[in-house]
Amino acid sequence: MGTVAIVRYSEIALKGRNRSTFEQQLVKNIRSVLPESRVTRRPGRIIVRGDEEVGETVRSRLAKIFGIQNFSVAEATDYDIENIARLSIKTAKEHLQSGRSSFKVSTKREFKKFPLKSMELSAMIGERVLKALPQLRVDVKNPDFIIGIEVRSDGVFVFPEKLQGPGGLPTGVSGKGVLLLSGGIDSPVAGYLAMKRGISLLAVHFSSPPYTGVRSLNKVRDLARIMASYSENGTVELLNIAFTDCQIAVKKAVPDKLSLVIQRRIMMRVASRVAESEKAEVLVTGENVGQVASQTLKNMAVIDEVSPLLVIRPLICFDKLETIELARKIGTYDTSALPYEDSCTVFIPAEPATGASRAGVKDAENSLNVDELVSIALGNLERETITEDGVS
Repeated sequence: MGTVAIVRYSEIALKGRNRSTFEQQLVKNIRSVLPESRVTRRPGRIIVRGDEEVGETVRSRLAKIFGIQNFSVAEATDYDIENIARLSIKTAKEHLQSGRSSFKVSTKREFKKFPLKSMELSAMIGERVLKALPQLRVDVKNPDFIIGIEVRSDGVFVFPEKLQGPGGLPTGVSGKGVLLLSGGIDSPVAGYLAMKRGISLLAVHFSSPPYTGVRSLNKVRDLARIMASYSENGTVELLNIAFTDCQIAVKKAVPDKLSLVIQRRIMMRVASRVAESEKAEVLVTGENVGQVASQTLKNMAVIDEVSPLLVIRPLICFDKLETIELARKIGTYDTSALPYEDSCTVFIPAEPATGASRAGVKDAENSLNVDELVSIALGNLERETITEDGVS
């Protein structure tokens, strides 16, 4: 009967009457990134089948789909005990060849018409394995490996291990957001965490040509490419906005210590306009309390007030080392660490305000035509669709 992938989820199972909606979104996302596979819902499971064996491509993609807690690549068979035992012995032999010597059998019986209960089938298969491979021993508390068996209404699945998924909720089930994607470490990690909570993202990047060049933009494209591998459809829309004219105008017109906060306020206005046009409901940033001058509580409150949308900061209370650890895990750290300038650092003031007041910032903004600057920025917008393989 070939191999299949058994997909399991955790948090989705707690959703009560809304559970079906979450399951359907997860199935949709799996089908989107694995269009050649057949994906079906079963009680508490999703089964992924292909015309051929479940290969490395399927495994690597399932490992990045939010909503999947874990999955197994299993060999499928019928309800015949001899066939179940044969596959179990084959699995045990592979483990034994890898130096593992103790095992247990773990059975889940969803199909209640199967004549043996879970414990009975586990005991019977364990005896068959020991008889075929006497150099093995049973250890139910701390085995070197587990032979997994699931008895379901569409057959019996035997598998050697559970492979970890990213968990969370299926991307797209919580709505749509705009990620302010810089070239730094934090914002792609924030985007990852937002997608993990079911938010579908498009990315807005503010560049400062000619101060930020092609290498800086390519770095952001590479970060978007990595993020695309975690998205619900294998792509990320990247909107690059040349922001230099706005930054120069701010630098000339406002007190230097307030220029960074006012730049950020204009960015938030622009990102909010983009979000509204894209029917997005939230802005996502990589900011963290106290990390840099613009990220004090007072400054963030002043910056947020210009956006009509909710602004979420998944990293708001992360230690920097925690962010770096997660960036390494998801594969963005090495790219983020490349030493290319981004728009946030090009025009940074010598002594930025750490506790800007609303009144002071609004008074400084009176020397600017803010609406015109927002329009200029939006007029400098260029859109690209980024895939796992690059720009489409």
